[in-house]
Amino acid sequence: MRLAAALTVLALAAPAAAQEPPRIPTRDYAATYAMTGFRAEAPKTMRISFSAATRRQRIDMAEAGRDMSMIMELGGQRMWMLEHASRRAMELAPGAGPGGEMPAGSLEPDARLTRIGTDRVAGHACTVYRVVRQDQPPGTACVTGDGIMLRGEFEGGGRRGRMEATELSLAAQPRERFEVPADYRTMQMPAMPGQPPGRR
Repeated sequence: MRLAAALTVLALAAPAAAQEPPRIPTRDYAATYAMTGFRAEAPKTMRISFSAATRRQRIDMAEAGRDMSMIMELGGQRMWMLEHASRRAMELAPGAGPGGEMPAGSLEPDARLTRIGTDRVAGHACTVYRVVRQDQPPGTACVTGDGIMLRGEFEGGGRRGRMEATELSLAAQPRERFEVPADYRTMQMPAMPGQPPGRR
């Protein structure tokens, strides 16, 4: 899926040094991002919501003209794709998508981060870091002290992509936003050979 591939590219990297921002956000938030530099069919905007209590992330976007959402459970490897027009949900088998321990659009633990300045994005202060990943061109990220990435520029697949927050809310996020609606029909994507079956 193009969405899954795009989310994999969105992960930027940082080591776990104490003076650096948390790799996983430490508070609830909802942010709208402008996406530029990606393929023509890629979404132009994306909304990311995060619940610190449940460690779940929700991503809302329009893909191929359809309103879609993805709900990811950090660490649990559970992931759902929601198609709102048809009121359907697809539960992905473990390992079938970009989920895992780290939320999309966040800092990963295995690259070097060098502070190069400060900025304000969407009305909020953030620290600008130069991000160096193994075997990848360097990128930059502007991250709040709570671990929320407000801007990221990085290269992948021969393209220079940029995501920048245009709106940020630090209000508590309702738990129901991170659940599959009760009236959605849920289907399960089969596990690939060698993978354990998905869980409901």
